[in-house]
Amino acid sequence: MSQIQSIYKYSSSFHKSIEKQCRTTSQESLQTCAVCGDIAVCQHYGVRTCEGCKGFFKRTVQKKSKYVCLSNQSCPVDRRRRNRCQFCRFQKCLVVGMVKEVVRTDSLKGRRGRLPSKHKNSNYFGIHHNLPLISILVKNHKDTTPDISNLDNATYSEPQYANSPLIVSESENVRQFYLILRSSVSRIEQFIYKIPGFCELCESDQELLFQSASLEMFVLRLSYRINSNDSNITFCNGMVMHKTQCERVFGDWLLNILEFSKQLKNLEMDITSFVCLCALAVMTERHGLKEPRKIEDIQLKIIESFRDSTILNPMYQRRSYHFSRMLGILPELRSLSMQGLQRIFYLKIEDLVPIPSTIDKMFVASLPF
Repeated sequence: MSQIQSIYKYSSSFHKSIEKQCRTTSQESLQTCAVCGDIAVCQHYGVRTCEGCKGFFKRTVQKKSKYVCLSNQSCPVDRRRRNRCQFCRFQKCLVVGMVKEVVRTDSLKGRRGRLPSKHKNSNYFGIHHNLPLISILVKNHKDTTPDISNLDNATYSEPQYANSPLIVSESENVRQFYLILRSSVSRIEQFIYKIPGFCELCESDQELLFQSASLEMFVLRLSYRINSNDSNITFCNGMVMHKTQCERVFGDWLLNILEFSKQLKNLEMDITSFVCLCALAVMTERHGLKEPRKIEDIQLKIIESFRDSTILNPMYQRRSYHFSRMLGILPELRSLSMQGLQRIFYLKIEDLVPIPSTIDKMFVASLPF
């Protein structure tokens, strides 16, 4: 299991208990261990921790220890109970941002576990390696986001007209659904293929990551744009529809997307954090990858940029474990993607309208899940 998968699993079940443990003032939190709450004098492996948790993390990484939780993988980790479950203690180390790659090994002797001055796989980032990763992702996002001055309102219909005798046929709703997905996925493809390092992967891994992440990206980008106070929804392709229209086209899937959008808005995520989250939704472990280590290397670079952006943001500094909360929405995102596949599968079986090949390919990539 990769580092980020461990973070997803642990943070989704544990971040609520973290909130209870860590309701301290900003000044107090600066002097306590991010893992167990004990006194912490300085930072270790990227996070302020006590000597006990520092040593535990170091030993675990150096010995490549594997732990098993005897409960439900959400055991409390505090000063009194930190030694009860090693699995949950190590997962919390990862959740709060401790970096395994800077633990001293033979290749880092004498460097006190400092980060290498250059990423050993910097060639994965092609011609972009001299540019800040986040700047590239932000520009990439803006280039593939609908221009508000040039939106497509051709199919827009107010509720009173939508409920008139001239009801749109079910086959037309399905056709509309496929059109929105297909054109939105085309925009998403542009974003994915411009993620630094993506095009350096082998073609089969590129295709697998793209097909696996397309629906997740569709949900994530759509949810980020949705305004709960607005009755309109703008899709990646620039098409604008009333929520009532979308409900007919998307069914129950839309209701779950709207609920997810509220969770996203509650995080008050800025654009830099959002684009990192988008990149992580793509660069993650998938069944069938030929070169998973390359994906992990790129993933680590994104995680570092993501974490740094939250550390430098004063708004996030006032909130305990905001970084882990943002990562914690990714499992929910994958669940929503599966709901979308179920919707597509139902329409495919119904066969009112032929399914476009670009959408049909998503099933092949998602079968292992």
